Amino acid sequence: MARAAPTRTENDLSLSGDGVRTITAEAVSELVGGDLRGDGAVTISRIAPLDRATGEELSFLAAPRYARVAEKTGAGVLLVSPELADTTTPARATIVVDKPHDAVLMLLPRLYAGPQRMPGVHPTARLGRGARIGTSVSIEEYAVIGAGAVIADGVWIGPHVVVGDGAIVGRDSVLYAHSTIYSGSELGERVKIQSGARIGSDGFGYVFKDGAHQPILHVGRCVLGDDVDVGANSTIDRGSVDDTVIGAGTKIDNLVQIGHNVRI
Repeated sequence: MARAAPTRTENDLSLSGDGVRTITAEAVSELVGGDLRGDGAVTISRIAPLDRATGEELSFLAAPRYARVAEKTGAGVLLVSPELADTTTPARATIVVDKPHDAVLMLLPRLYAGPQRMPGVHPTARLGRGARIGTSVSIEEYAVIGAGAVIADGVWIGPHVVVGDGAIVGRDSVLYAHSTIYSGSELGERVKIQSGARIGSDGFGYVFKDGAHQPILHVGRCVLGDDVDVGANSTIDRGSVDDTVIGAGTKIDNLVQIGHNVRI
């Protein structure tokens, strides 16, 4: 029986597509453990490059080659590395921090609330016979889960996703809209598959016989380890007689094709 359809919160309605928040320069300084110089009451709501930042945005200066850009930046708040702390800048507040890039990573989840979801199976989704669905799983519009597939706890499956018969999707993984996980595929925990990616399709294998190219039956699996990210419209073939294996922590860009039996 289908559970209640996942719902979206008001955070999803912001102009950026994410729930944008605001924070003062003083709060930023406390969050990243930096040395605040200037007006701690300045409020920012976004992060932007030095050359395009406005008074309501934060930017950062981590390399000397960008010092001249920082001297003209419109950013309201600027994160600066210690060796560049004396750079003249029109920013109303500067925050000296050892590693500005790391500080930005800390700030991103504070400024931008990610898309929200509620566990449940949308009424238009289809679950095959014997499919096992864990707790706190979200299955959105028109997704198809094949017979005997295993969807572990906390998985988020977007609209029009197809998970093939017997495929396994590990805990807290995210499958974005229109991605496909073929039968014979196994995904570890916290795997992210971006839109349009194809995991476990047949490899390019043929033998010339009786005057024609005959396809080789692929019987190997496609196995992705924990924390693997696969970019949009990328494809990873299943193995022919062995497995295709993508090791834990691998990050794959958009539009990448990985052939059968490859091991990364």
